[in-house]
Amino acid sequence: MAWSVWSVDTVTGGDRQRLPNPASFSWGRVLNSGGSGSAVFMLRDSVFGRLNPRTVLREKSRTLVLDWDGVVVYAGAVDRAVYDQPSGRLTVAHSDIWTALSDRLAIDHREPVAKVINQMFVSKSSGTVAKKLVELSMQGLAGMNIVLPITLPADVAGSISRTYYGYHFEWLGDVLQNLMDEDGGTDIDFRPRWVGTALNWEMRTGALSSGSYEWHVGAEKSGITDLSVTTDAVNVATAAYAIGEGSGVDKLAHSQRDLTPDYPFADRLTTLSTETSEDALARYALGELNAFETPTEQWGFSILASGSPKVSDLLLGGSAKTWVQDDPWLTEKSYTNRIIGFSGDLSENVNLQFQ
Repeated sequence: MAWSVWSVDTVTGGDRQRLPNPASFSWGRVLNSGGSGSAVFMLRDSVFGRLNPRTVLREKSRTLVLDWDGVVVYAGAVDRAVYDQPSGRLTVAHSDIWTALSDRLAIDHREPVAKVINQMFVSKSSGTVAKKLVELSMQGLAGMNIVLPITLPADVAGSISRTYYGYHFEWLGDVLQNLMDEDGGTDIDFRPRWVGTALNWEMRTGALSSGSYEWHVGAEKSGITDLSVTTDAVNVATAAYAIGEGSGVDKLAHSQRDLTPDYPFADRLTTLSTETSEDALARYALGELNAFETPTEQWGFSILASGSPKVSDLLLGGSAKTWVQDDPWLTEKSYTNRIIGFSGDLSENVNLQFQ
């Protein structure tokens, strides 16, 4: 059981090349957000004799893939490379597909005058709207290198109707963030995987909950180390306001208030300057209130990559039950959270984050 590092073509996911294990490799995956890391390659390693490092580590064009016993755990495109000639050391920064998508506008790139093309979605789920916008961002003219190896989910009906106006020129990352943040908003995960010998990203949407895991703190051979729990009330709010398009008395706005709060009154204000939908503003204000009306509690601990479950078994959004005994702060017998992130390096230690 061990880690392997590969290089593939970012656009096609193909042309897989096995790389010598780097001197170091940090990585991380996050639910509803992008992950990143860095790696150090010693280019005078004899294995590089059969590889052209300027090709397999070319910025943006190549993606590094990390797998555990043949199962992809992380993938990230090379963003930056720093070469130290005396030592032959190349340090690269890499980030997952969220970076590539966030660098795109939520418009149809086939159109020469994108600002006049509006996108309308009727009676869809927030996950399907997100899927449609990702699909839209990959539509372009031949030769644009615009299509990415993403497998999109099936459409799901819902209660959301939205129009995105081309003249707003909104960034895809911003639009996806709004769809995740609103009340009842979708989760989004781009899970890297091998399809044959090519890298593929499976877009997962909806209320992600696949995967059920249990850990017993203090149990013999549990593999758990460095358990910590952080409770953060800095951003607690009991009233949330979402401000949309317009100016003066014509500015669109919506609010939600907790009339029986457990905490002192505090406001939260979010501006969505291009939003023209009253329904969207209402959903966003309620989503913000739900997210911030109580303190955030985040758990973290380390497990072994080869433990049970293995690192290759983990799914973002999965349910994690943690059993605790005789603890002065954690007084319940068990706690159930969601996996919101995991990260590591080339060692056996994998760091998990839960909420």
